[in-house]
Amino acid sequence: MRVEASRDLPTGAYQCPMCGSPVILKRGRKIAAHFAHAPNSDCPSAEHESWRHLLAKRVLHEEFTDLGWAAQVEVAHPDAGRRVDVGVKVPTPRGMRYVAVEVQDSAIQVDTMKARVAADRRIGYDATAWLFTSSRAFSLLYAQPDHEVRVPDEMLWVANRYGQGIPIIDPEARTISVASLGSIHRDGESRSWYDADGDLTGVDYQGRTLRKTKTVARRPGGFQFQMVPGKFGDRWAVAFAG
Repeated sequence: MRVEASRDLPTGAYQCPMCGSPVILKRGRKIAAHFAHAPNSDCPSAEHESWRHLLAKRVLHEEFTDLGWAAQVEVAHPDAGRRVDVGVKVPTPRGMRYVAVEVQDSAIQVDTMKARVAADRRIGYDATAWLFTSSRAFSLLYAQPDHEVRVPDEMLWVANRYGQGIPIIDPEARTISVASLGSIHRDGESRSWYDADGDLTGVDYQGRTLRKTKTVARRPGGFQFQMVPGKFGDRWAVAFAG
């Protein structure tokens, strides 16, 4: 029987749905209740999660449920070696869509993200939505319009692949914001100086558009996201509307 970690859950023998090994129920006044593997566990889902990550998953589950959507935290797919943070069924005019929602509170390799998206398609999810926490995306969440921000690769990938901005969740405030990136162009220039023989020489530097450094604009988002046409092989993408 599947159970969700909570403060009032009785002490007992619990097992991980991914690997079947025993897990420990942890709950305290300052941390969100959660199950933990024993040290040195080789379970693919035995990852250390911050309190912010745990809280974000709970908030998403509660908000999706309040919308009348069927949502489940930590959906295990042992055969695919995949554990989805929050799985949610979204009603659309074209029928029910199944979405995997991933919360990122730490850095992640783009190749890992691509592998998870590919696994989600094989499992049967219609789309994968990526949400970065207010901690991980702090520089984007609080940048002024005239600031230049160096954007991590995983966020650039989300913005480019899905074309819906970068969703950011603040689990304590229970809000979602969407950051949009603006290009920064450096004009070319010429430099002149004298060489060792006293001859005037110089070099021209071409103008360029910066790849990782961007300006940032934000708009309020919402938990009632929409399914929109995808690109780059994705049939659907997720837009966190305001």
